[in-house]
Amino acid sequence: MKKLSVIATIAALALIVTACGKENGAATYENTERAAANQEQWQSEEVGVSVEYSEIAPEIMLFVETHFPLTSIYNCHQTQHYYKVMLNDHTKLKFNHSFEWVEVDCEHSSIYGIVPASIVPEQITDYVTANFPNNHIDQIEKEYFGWEIELNNDHEIKFDANFNVISGGGNGGGGNGGGNNSNYPGINTFVDTYFPQVSIRKVERDGNKYEVELTDNTDIDFNLSFEWTKIDCDDSNVHGSVPTELVPMQITDYVTANFPNNHIDQIEKKYYGWDVELNNDHEIKFDSNFNVISGGGNGGGNNSNYPEINTFVDTYFPQVSIRKVERDGNKYEVELTDNTDIDFNLSFEWKKIDCDESNVYGSVPNELVPAQITDYVTANFPGKHIDSIEKKYNGWEIELNNGLEITFDDNFNVTGFDDKK
Repeated sequence: MKKLSVIATIAALALIVTACGKENGAATYENTERAAANQEQWQSEEVGVSVEYSEIAPEIMLFVETHFPLTSIYNCHQTQHYYKVMLNDHTKLKFNHSFEWVEVDCEHSSIYGIVPASIVPEQITDYVTANFPNNHIDQIEKEYFGWEIELNNDHEIKFDANFNVISGGGNGGGGNGGGNNSNYPGINTFVDTYFPQVSIRKVERDGNKYEVELTDNTDIDFNLSFEWTKIDCDDSNVHGSVPTELVPMQITDYVTANFPNNHIDQIEKKYYGWDVELNNDHEIKFDSNFNVISGGGNGGGNNSNYPEINTFVDTYFPQVSIRKVERDGNKYEVELTDNTDIDFNLSFEWKKIDCDESNVYGSVPNELVPAQITDYVTANFPGKHIDSIEKKYNGWEIELNNGLEITFDDNFNVTGFDDKK
């Protein structure tokens, strides 16, 4: 059985590599090595049965004679779904079993190098001419959704059945007078208006949005109504920051006041409001009324959207500033630039102060500690200081720099100890 299997395999391989050449001595490959490599790649995609030259369908013969008169058929194979034809100039053709062409690949052609215009729908030709004037089509394929082409710069573009661009739209950076001619006028106008120095590299639809990439590497998302939802200039080599005309004035004013040395390189419309990222990677979130809900602070000075918090920090921590403010449920969590953490309730009364990680203070300012607690620590733990303090529902809790936690009731009587270290 094994011997029969081996013989059958050898026979099958022999059949595969046998090509149907023209019996009348038609031209052969001028470069045998290139031909062999091209044929091997072609056959490896889907191995089929060799078709004798005399058995090739008249429809295929007529197609080649009409559109490729300067070359001829080198071989033909029949696969489960297609007829695959290789021409002597290395052009590859694919036909369905109704003998209708489905793919033409002239990328490696030694004669043509470009898909004949007689094969390409006029709408596709016009689009490429307008948007990629310095390029040509070297591959075209009929797809279930419409059409797919590849240009000689390896750029792929997909069209639906009505020749609307659904992927890879844009232009080749020249010949359109600086304008943008994707199939989406709303996107073209937006880019021409706010990014006049660059052009559209590609447009792709992804679910309920259009993703647009510009030639300076700016990325823009639009919803299906062509309203922008996100702008990312982080990798732009031209702009580098989001155009101020696109940023709400309240956000611009906030960043200018609180981060005077930074600029916005990303902005996104969110369900809760807005999300921006600065060029130092600092993220700030705003609600729909432009109140800071996360990432508030500044690059030097205290001007969060919460005056009470600003005043508190200016008064008791004058050597540092606010790094960020975030609301978490029924409290505001504040982080200072020295790594001090402070919690406030929604009435902006402080509830907890933790200076354990501070590289400036290291201990809770005396003005914030009740005198009774200060006196107790001084008398009972000389040489130690308080690095965190918290107001509890029934009293107070402190932690010393040696890790010892001490709890007090409302009358400052000690109620417990917990040695964390």
